[in-house]
This record gives sequence, C-alpha cells and structure tokens, in this order.
Amino acid sequence: MAPFEHVIVPTDGSKASKRAAEHAIDLVSNSGGRITALYVIDMGDADYVAVPSDIAETKERIRKKGQNLVDDVREMAIDAGIECETAVVTGIADEEIVAYAEAHDADLIALGKHGKRDPDKPLIGNTARRVVQESSVPVHTV
Repeated sequence: MAPFEHVIVPTDGSKASKRAAEHAIDLVSNSGGRITALYVIDMGDADYVAVPSDIAETKERIRKKGQNLVDDVREMAIDAGIECETAVVTGIADEEIVAYAEAHDADLIALGKHGKRDPDKPLIGNTARRVVQESSVPVHTV
C-alpha cells in the first residue's frame, strides 16, 4: 500500500471522530504526510434560534465551536509531529466533506462511523454512510 500524503479528518467532537483523527495521524506518521481537520457548519443547527436577530450570533458561536474542534485535532497532530491544516466550511456535512477532499487532492478521508447526531446507529451513521457512497476518494471509517 502506498503511503498517504494527505488525509482529511472531518470532526464533530464525537469520540468516533477523535479515534478517526488518531488513526489518520498513525497512517501519515511514517510517510511524512499531513492531515486536514475539517468541520462542517450545518446551518440547520441555526434553526433552533427562536429570534431571527439571533441568527448572526448563533452562526458565529457555531463557527467558533467548529474552530475549537479542528484546533483540538491540530494539537493532537502537532503533538505527534504531524503537519495539520484546519478548515471550517458551511453546508451539508457529507457533501462538503466529499467536495473538500476532492478539491484538495486528498488520498483518504478518515471519519468516525458515528457522529454526535447518530451515536446509536448499529453499524454506520448517516453522514458516514453518505460519504462512503458518494466519495471518489477512499474512505476509512473508524
């Protein structure tokens, strides 16, 4: 198997996404590769806002949360001596993960089988399933 040069690690802060980050770091550790920690802001999260004037504040709060999560992955990578970029994008999670990986010439997407939204799925969560189905980039689920 060829070494992985660039692995995308989507995160939502779940235990599964942390395990995926650990696996990605291991996969690139001997090849001099790098990872990109990716958080997708699902603006459906802003639907919980009761007052439209709160939407901008809510969007900023969600963006900061995403930045904190990718920064956590970045710290893990740095501690392991791995180069790590971070990205926070807005859209539908599975579509943005696939588009980002394809646009940035990733060799692999490493993601958790279950995110925070569907931890009780028996085999694989909805976002992971859709990424596996739609991606032209190989996907490693953890």
